[in-house]
Amino acid sequence: MMLSLAAILLGGYACRSSREATVAALEKMPGEERLRSVLASELHYRTLSANLRLSLKTGKKKETAIDARLRIVKNEAIQLSVRIPLLGSEAFRVLITPRRLLVIDRINRQYLSEPMSGIQAMLPFDFDYYSLEALLTNRLFIAGKKDIRPADYSTFKIREDDFQVNLVHTDRQGIRYDFASDHSRRIQSTRMGREKGTQLQCEYGDWGTASDRTPFPLRIRFLLELPENTCTATFAFKSVQVNAEFPIDDSLPAADKYRQITLPQLMKSIQKL
Repeated sequence: MMLSLAAILLGGYACRSSREATVAALEKMPGEERLRSVLASELHYRTLSANLRLSLKTGKKKETAIDARLRIVKNEAIQLSVRIPLLGSEAFRVLITPRRLLVIDRINRQYLSEPMSGIQAMLPFDFDYYSLEALLTNRLFIAGKKDIRPADYSTFKIREDDFQVNLVHTDRQGIRYDFASDHSRRIQSTRMGREKGTQLQCEYGDWGTASDRTPFPLRIRFLLELPENTCTATFAFKSVQVNAEFPIDDSLPAADKYRQITLPQLMKSIQKL
């Protein structure tokens, strides 16, 4: 996963946040139509690229903020490139595919290459590449599936009041996925976890538009809730472009110039940020 999300999902930190208030009433509609309307409001893209400011805070440590560039090829790859201040050159690259996590630390000349199956085995959720991509692009999802099909609609329980609707899916492990939407028919927050235990929340705000004029959250904030500590990661987007052409480099660095490290070694490096 990306540098900051790896710290959240694997590092074991926690935080809580309040939902942004809604001001307009929901339009009345049947449950399945409500779900279809949220799906229809999603961003449609082949690729997504964005310049952003990434902020990471763990426990009582001072918040770290860095410039980064995010690139997504739908259903294929997520790449985060962290830039060196002032110089603008790449300090870290994190690449996630459905099969592999690759982290390249150019400052310390080291890299991690790990199968996603090994990463998933460590997580408290049935969380995979497709779930992460959906969170980063403000979409509904069912863990383990690329897309939501009509046959999946009945697996969602729909609860609503005058201002908010919650689309709730519970998997076979008892993990609950709660997507909150409002009059805009866009997802305002996503929360996942068991009723008692680890909870991961993703909040969307500062709504603007992507390059195709589709509404898109220019601030995405991730939080993990555990007993031990607190961590948040915030993606503040400066621009969001869809369907641009760009390369994704998934090659390993030269073995004579970079040393390979383990996942525990990577986590120690992250916790020092």
